[in-house]
Amino acid sequence: MSVVINVKREIGGFDFAGSRGSGEIIRKKIKPILDEGDKVTLDFVGINGITQSFADEIFGIFIRAFGVGYIKDKLLIVNANENIRKIINFVVSYSKKRTA
Repeated sequence: MSVVINVKREIGGFDFAGSRGSGEIIRKKIKPILDEGDKVTLDFVGINGITQSFADEIFGIFIRAFGVGYIKDKLLIVNANENIRKIINFVVSYSKKRTA
């Protein structure tokens, strides 16, 4: 099963995901789905940009707490522009270096 989470809807309709708090809301929705073994698709349609803090709250925390295997192939990203992908990739790369 795959659950689609619309980032824009989850952050209140804004086109920029800038706060750690917004990332936390999404992370808390994702975790029980992943724990059940299901996949999550994060849909960034209508989002023009994100901050490193937002990305870290989702991707970084999962990777540092559970390892990259926890989200690999289970957390999919769609409709993300190049800048959003660059920030996510930076956070993933940084966080992988910080795991035990």
